Amino acid sequence: MNKKLTRLLFDTRGVVNLDTKKYIEVQPGIMSPLIVNIKATLRNGRVRRQLAHELAKRVSPETTCICGLESGGSYYAATVADILGKPLVLYRKQPKAYGFGGYFVGFLPELKGGLVTMVDDVLAGGMISTSANKALSEEGYASELVVVYSYLPKMVGPMAKVRVAALTDINSLCETGLQLGVLKQDEVDIIKRECVWSNK
Repeated sequence: MNKKLTRLLFDTRGVVNLDTKKYIEVQPGIMSPLIVNIKATLRNGRVRRQLAHELAKRVSPETTCICGLESGGSYYAATVADILGKPLVLYRKQPKAYGFGGYFVGFLPELKGGLVTMVDDVLAGGMISTSANKALSEEGYASELVVVYSYLPKMVGPMAKVRVAALTDINSLCETGLQLGVLKQDEVDIIKRECVWSNK
């Protein structure tokens, strides 16, 4: 993991939020003392461009299309697609009556069987990426996942076979936080105990 990028998250106001006393509901039924809010990077053009360029470096050369996962992945996916000169499609959490397959905004490549790179800001429970991977697979495409930050040490189930590249993760965040003196060991112990969720 890139420690400079992890430090960038600490240095960007509003990204790393820790409260070991009052947990916050990050997803329905999931309470956490740590919130990594990558959406806070959107107010800083330099930071978001740097992260987008780093994400673009993690995309497999053979990818045929970039797919942004709603909603945090949309900006980063669009910028990565522009950097790489690739087509862009967006995946929504809830299907609509319009759009390709109800879940996609835009058009998937006509040639089936190609690789589609899913882009998201944060990988937490893995539910959205698993759903998008399933939808892409049903349409005849392979997929990979590129994210800014991951809470998960590894993927399970169908996503275990999908290549996942994170710019930084919970382990790097804890290690860098300790080195910077931003986190204490007892806080790291709480983070590692409370903030690693297995994807279904």
